[in-house]
Amino acid sequence: MIVRASETAKLECAFVSETFSLFDNPVVWRKTQRLEQSQINMMGNLMEPFASARRFRATYQPYSPRYVFALNIESKHSFN
Repeated sequence: MIVRASETAKLECAFVSETFSLFDNPVVWRKTQRLEQSQINMMGNLMEPFASARRFRATYQPYSPRYVFALNIESKHSFN
């Protein structure tokens, strides 16, 4: 996904499963930029420096049998 500096992005991962354990199958969001890769979250907790930026929000909605993970990235700058 490519977004402009002033845009907000929402990434969503949804799936259906009869059984699912977040502890056995942790969902991890990763940011890749050129050759650098960073882990954004561990389960529902944001890792640094993403937590301090206050632009990222990881959510988990366990509506069995449908599970939805989302990562919202908000823009803090507006370029006109």
